[in-house]
Amino acid sequence: MSTVDPRSVEEARQQIRALISEIEELSKTDTEEAEFFLGLLERVIAAMGAVAGLVWLTGKEGRVEPVAHLKMQDTGLSDNEDVQSAHSGMVHALMSSPSGLLIPPQAALTSPDGKPSGANPSSLLVIGAPIDRGEDRQGLIEIFHQPNQSDVERGYLKFLQQVAVVAGAYLEKKQIKTLDTQQSALEQVDRFSRALHESLDPVATAFVLANEARRIIGCDRVSILVKKRRKLRLEAVSGQESIERRASAVRAIESLARVVARARDPLWHPDAEQELPPQIEEELENYIDESHSTAMAILPLEKPRLTPVVKPGGVDAVAVAKAESPPKEPPDPIGVLVVEWFSSTTFEGGKRARVELVAEHGRVALSNAIDHTTMPLHWLTSLLSKSKALTTARNLPKTVLAVAALIAFIAALTLVRVDLRLEGKGTLEPVHRRDVFADIEGVVEQVEANLKHGAEVQEGELLAQLRNTDLEVAMTDILGRKASSEEQLVATRRSLLEDKGLSNDEKNRMAGRAAQLRREIESLEQQQRLYEHKKTDLEVRSPIGGVIVTWQVRDRLLFRPVERGQALMSIADKTGEWELEIHMADDRLGHINKALSRAKQNDQKLEVDYILATDPGTRHYGVVEEIHEQAEVRGEQGNTVLVRITIDPTRHEKEELGAGATVTARVNCGEHALGYVWFMDVMAFFQTQIFFRLW
Repeated sequence: MSTVDPRSVEEARQQIRALISEIEELSKTDTEEAEFFLGLLERVIAAMGAVAGLVWLTGKEGRVEPVAHLKMQDTGLSDNEDVQSAHSGMVHALMSSPSGLLIPPQAALTSPDGKPSGANPSSLLVIGAPIDRGEDRQGLIEIFHQPNQSDVERGYLKFLQQVAVVAGAYLEKKQIKTLDTQQSALEQVDRFSRALHESLDPVATAFVLANEARRIIGCDRVSILVKKRRKLRLEAVSGQESIERRASAVRAIESLARVVARARDPLWHPDAEQELPPQIEEELENYIDESHSTAMAILPLEKPRLTPVVKPGGVDAVAVAKAESPPKEPPDPIGVLVVEWFSSTTFEGGKRARVELVAEHGRVALSNAIDHTTMPLHWLTSLLSKSKALTTARNLPKTVLAVAALIAFIAALTLVRVDLRLEGKGTLEPVHRRDVFADIEGVVEQVEANLKHGAEVQEGELLAQLRNTDLEVAMTDILGRKASSEEQLVATRRSLLEDKGLSNDEKNRMAGRAAQLRREIESLEQQQRLYEHKKTDLEVRSPIGGVIVTWQVRDRLLFRPVERGQALMSIADKTGEWELEIHMADDRLGHINKALSRAKQNDQKLEVDYILATDPGTRHYGVVEEIHEQAEVRGEQGNTVLVRITIDPTRHEKEELGAGATVTARVNCGEHALGYVWFMDVMAFFQTQIFFRLW
């Protein structure tokens, strides 16, 4: 009977304690996760005499990912998809275990409901111990070992559980350090944000952004360009109180920022993966020759999009539609952020993230400042804030003159009356236009040679020919059955006429058969006439005379299957009457309805003047014919009402009359005060957003 040497057991225990202590000392250092867990695997594999090892950690998205591995090529695992799937299921089972598992070679695992959840695809023993950080499961240590006695294997698991406890302590310490760093960064960003939004002057905001951003990013220089009169202008440079406009470096950075802003994409230099257009690359080289920067980031600052505000009682559908609908064209940047380094050539260590954070805060602050300075009568509020300087003896005559001009301006706004013309956009459409529909399903077999966009057609003219195989089969079947019945009828009649000793019963039976065949032939002839009539539906004819306005009609129809009721093309009568379909904002409808009511009382028409996009230099006139009762949401225009306007087509050149041409129309709603005409939208805003809430 063999015995275990107590001294050997004690030496093994001391080695395990020493190894655990060594791993604990390693966890107290500032090493990165990958380096720490690689060192941990080296020590564990050496102490256990294991074949290979893996360390798994839970990522940000909740997925378990390997962070360190050692000698995995000795496990015999292949890249086979089935092997990888079995191994992945085993890893998830180990992650779900309370304290760890021993999985024998080629052993299969099952879930609590009895379904297979994974397997050990290797010929080695797998020892798995989960890593816990506090009460959260954060990872797994997976060791591949040669199979051994059951008590020895349990010792392996117990040792690995102790190592997992040390790894969990390392992760907890690192999390605490990360939280401390994040708290410090949040406090710094909070101070930066407060300072950035203190002023509503674009130049002052740019000055604060340049100097505070340099501390946040940790760079050598920050420059801010602000859009002024449709042109980007350098307004602030960190560490400088003023800017010398005539300096070549200033002109170079403004030229570079303008070409980058037109491209609307951030520029990171150096960046091996980014291929620069020639015009940007040339301006970049010119500026680097002037500034000697080794790395720089140029980010266009675009105006943030509006966010719909949730109001009590629901969401404003118009605001949501405006916020969610994409702009017709990207807006021009309101500024540019230029960040420079003179001794660094990479963006590692979170530099890129800090630059993007500063850019996000900067574009909001600059947008608010620019919006504030471009508000109506901003000059007046600024003037009032400097009222002390206006009342001095030197400035008093100018102040009196300005006040008199202001009073005269206000009187003109109140007393002068002008026509209120409400503008809306729409299209020019012929009154008589029809869609051509398929009366029967089939395949377009033939299209007339002259059938194309812009071709003139007459009413009832053949446009296309369909083919219906089912109809042809039915016609063939009916004709065959009819011919067979006619032959049988002739044979029956011949038998009756020849009368070769037929009995009376046979004659009666044959006479009845002849009558039955005649009825069948009549029924088949009726069906034939119906199918012949249905066959005419295969001919697509023009419902009206006019011009085909469908684009590429031959390519759209030829050899294509069509369904019954499907619109094949559109035809418009361009020689007849024309009208405008204007989409007017629903907040303008009250004025239009009142003006239309007054015009009807005076037996007059409500006049409209309009211009065509095809001839914007000529003004034309029409009258309101109809106003639809229902409003609809149309993209960025919001809620609009369709207004139909009758026009005189003889006052237009033939080339101007194009179906769907864009039209800008103004409805004359009568005379109103000049101030109301100019500031109608402002007054409506105050009435709905301020006065309504106060009453």
